Amino acid sequence: MLRYELTPTDVTTCRFGISPLNEMCLSLRSLRAPRAYAPRVAEAYVSRPESRGHREILLALVNDDFSTPDVINPRPESPSPRLREEMRSVAAAPAAVLRDELERLWPHEVPAAVRGGSATVLARVLEALESYWTLAFAAFWTGHRSLLEADVRHRAHRVAGFGLMDALSELHESITVDDLSLCAHSRVGPSYSAAVSGRRLVFVPSLFTLAASHPNADTALPMVIYPARGQRQSVQPVAPVSAVILLGQAKSDLMAALVEPRTTTELAALLGKTPSAVNQQLHDLRRAGLVRSARAGKSVLYSCTPSGRDLMRRAGFTAGR
Repeated sequence: MLRYELTPTDVTTCRFGISPLNEMCLSLRSLRAPRAYAPRVAEAYVSRPESRGHREILLALVNDDFSTPDVINPRPESPSPRLREEMRSVAAAPAAVLRDELERLWPHEVPAAVRGGSATVLARVLEALESYWTLAFAAFWTGHRSLLEADVRHRAHRVAGFGLMDALSELHESITVDDLSLCAHSRVGPSYSAAVSGRRLVFVPSLFTLAASHPNADTALPMVIYPARGQRQSVQPVAPVSAVILLGQAKSDLMAALVEPRTTTELAALLGKTPSAVNQQLHDLRRAGLVRSARAGKSVLYSCTPSGRDLMRRAGFTAGR
């Protein structure tokens, strides 16, 4: 179990962020347990013949407890950093840091794929991660990022409406907040207590953690990774039969997906369709007065109008609000 001690000032500096490198490295867990996670990005990778030369290296980055090296799971230092920036930071880190972390992950014997000189191993790992991104993860990242952004947007609404402590209390059952301390009951990694001490605590949603995750070392920058609300959204929402009769399958599925405001990209990822197809259906539903749009920063969010909610309610779908 992790326990972070906070001061009142630490509470005011807590924030949420998304890290593409962190998420990509956490997704390597599905190489060891492919059925535990809904996104199939690791399966897509190993299906490519070009991945053979790097598979053992990537497997060596996740131990039997599903822990991964902290150095390749960075805390996002901005709300949504770019992968290239994070990869450059890893490349600039002392090569011995990765070697030491691999030895802690594998105390009995480091896998052969990541043995050797520190600089050689670091270069080998970076090359394998680049291959994983190019052959598989990049194709998934747009949809994944959209779901993670939707989670962060939901947390921001909770903070604005009910306060930070309320928003933190609903992150996941494995995370508890008590006065000025936060406990994360993790399924992986060591247990320790650490003071945030002005280092800023960052909360990171992920599609590849089943409960809270956190850095392996108490000296690492404070971070708690929690299961994103969209984690199981590869399963499409099911619209009632009567709604399908009224609207057709495609539009009724889209209405069913609008249980909360979503962007076109989020809807496309959720429904397994192209953004252009979703845009056309949204256009038709807006003309019918069943869907409306509103800008939120750089995003456009779509939601059901009162008429749309009433229609779906009468058709037997009650989840929308």
